[in-house]
Amino acid sequence: MKFICIILCLVASLTVTSAELISNPGFETGDLTDWSSFGMGWRTGTGADAFSGTYGLVCDILDSDVGENWRGVYQNVSVTEGLTYNAGVYIRAVSVNDSASWFELQWLDSGGGVISQLQSASVTSDQAFTYMGLGTIVAPAGATDASVRGIVNMVTLPTPGDSDFHIFDDFTMTVIPEPGSMALLSIGALALVLRRRQRK
Repeated sequence: MKFICIILCLVASLTVTSAELISNPGFETGDLTDWSSFGMGWRTGTGADAFSGTYGLVCDILDSDVGENWRGVYQNVSVTEGLTYNAGVYIRAVSVNDSASWFELQWLDSGGGVISQLQSASVTSDQAFTYMGLGTIVAPAGATDASVRGIVNMVTLPTPGDSDFHIFDDFTMTVIPEPGSMALLSIGALALVLRRRQRK
């Protein structure tokens, strides 16, 4: 009976386990290790700038940032066409008046070309850390990589003395286990149980 319980627990854990594909998803290295960025204003912060752990990633929108309308951080991860994924990030916004931010995902082909692009709802006003995600998504035909991105758009230059702050933490890009694979694991576990019973 104990053996059966162990097998069932193992199968149950496999059905809910998904592999995180992002490296340094919460910037706990204290910097942008494994990430690339464009545009100015990126830095890591602590305290209220972290949703979990010690660090979060902040984009400062200053009144001196002339011509820096688009900023972003991104990390490319390998994917498999046809598999289902879950992706998103926690975003906090402070003193936001002149900018917006969102989570974005680009499906890429083997040559780095963009097959298609998805994005979450935009953050256009102050909010506490809120998960901005895409729900379950399926990698399209030809996709070999996904570019996981946090985007900030300065719509207009902040008024003198004003600043906007967009904070990102705990990016995620996970593979959702296929039901067929889980069924096979369950059948295999059941076969092991029956075989053990027959030996007794």
